[in-house]
Amino acid sequence: MKKMKTVIATLFLILLFSTCEVIDLAPNDRIDLAKFYSTASDAESGLIGGYINTFNSPAVNFIFFNNRSSDDLTAPVDGRQSDALMFRPIMDRNNGDANGLWNDSYGALAALNLLISRVPSMDEGLFGRPPAGQFNRKYEILGEAKFLRAYIYYNLTQFFGDVPLVTQFPTSSDPAKNQVARTPKAQVMDTVMADLAYADRYLPWHHDNLATIAEDQVVQSKGRATKAAAKLLIARIYLQRKEWQNSIIKCKEIVGSGEFMLTSKWTAIFSSSNLASQNSSESILEIQTKRGPGEFNNNGGYSWFHQDGAPRRGATIDAFNLFEGSNTNRKDVRKEFSMSQVVGIPTQIYALKYANSFPWWDAANPFNFIPMRLTECYLIMAEALNELSYPSSEALGYINTIRSRAADPGFIGGIVSGIAPYSLVTFDTQLKFRQAIREERRRELMFEGHRWFDLLRYDAMDGTTKAMEAVGLTSPEKLLFPIPQVEIIVNSLLVQNPGYN
Repeated sequence: MKKMKTVIATLFLILLFSTCEVIDLAPNDRIDLAKFYSTASDAESGLIGGYINTFNSPAVNFIFFNNRSSDDLTAPVDGRQSDALMFRPIMDRNNGDANGLWNDSYGALAALNLLISRVPSMDEGLFGRPPAGQFNRKYEILGEAKFLRAYIYYNLTQFFGDVPLVTQFPTSSDPAKNQVARTPKAQVMDTVMADLAYADRYLPWHHDNLATIAEDQVVQSKGRATKAAAKLLIARIYLQRKEWQNSIIKCKEIVGSGEFMLTSKWTAIFSSSNLASQNSSESILEIQTKRGPGEFNNNGGYSWFHQDGAPRRGATIDAFNLFEGSNTNRKDVRKEFSMSQVVGIPTQIYALKYANSFPWWDAANPFNFIPMRLTECYLIMAEALNELSYPSSEALGYINTIRSRAADPGFIGGIVSGIAPYSLVTFDTQLKFRQAIREERRRELMFEGHRWFDLLRYDAMDGTTKAMEAVGLTSPEKLLFPIPQVEIIVNSLLVQNPGYN
């Protein structure tokens, strides 16, 4: 995202607060928020601030914390028991990761709530005439902001369970009047779905018309919430709810739009050394990285995978062995590109999917995180179709479309011939094909921030305990993150999650 002007940056530094902290707006050197949203430029600047507050921290940590909690990543040098996200028995109510995620998320929500509360009363005429076939920009701005709010709340409920549902900017300087109790997860998700329905209706498929210079056209379109992003998040929620047909409908709307298509080479999606590959044709939403002082830069993410010449957070042996075959004719390019065993130490495995540009500390070689891409639609449709109507040749076709890209004759490490397509003769029961689809989903989306949520979803569906096993638990306590203890101290309405008292 583009840097904000100094005055706007100052505004959103003021807005960064936890659910119970209060802002004193009286000093003359600060912006009068009651008067700020008076021009279209104010609304656009406020939205940019919402993106920065969302993407600079909580959205990236949604990906990292999802990975670290799952069975895809380990701490190969110090062991899983050195990381509280990987080994929940050592997580306590003062955990810094949980605390930071909570504060950063509610800080971003504060800015978004302010925008969402002020823009509706603004005159449509301030935003000019809309492009042909699009809604007035006023409604698009609200759609983008509501998508971001929905995205944050969706992830918060996955990590924390019930969370305070705050949809208004605080109006009182009395801390007691700003206290909010935890809202049942189902009620929070109702708000999430309402926000996403608004975004789905009013957002365009792309935002190229907002670019002021040619090089920013793709960044504007891929780096902002669009109709496809709203539809895909809705499809994820439907999948979680086992509303199979609804999830298929939403994914088919994306695939049928013609706005996205799978890349011919799987490696092109993540080759950060080739910046032209970022914001690819199958990317629905990318967290953008731009060069320059003060710009958002993801290079700090490398430190999660590399430190002192060894992987600080590397792939598990289980993840490494999930990929098929060991001979030249059965290599999967997704494994060859994304993982590397340390010579002589087979238990130390680099997770390279987001780290294929070296030196990894070089800020001049940024990379984008990709929370949403078209491939997920094929995986969702395959899973849902298998649940609705096994045997499904359509589901099989979607999975084989994904598997076909495991080959890469031009791979930098040598020819990768790929893996064989699946057949329903091999997977002759719904249960067998269900497991095959899940494994393919894991291989395709590994390290992209999906696996922990998938484990939770599978456990709820199957009555299994794989999520507990992944983080070293023998009971459901501590599956959720702790509510930060400092928040409970200042907000008497908050109740702690089980296992952290």
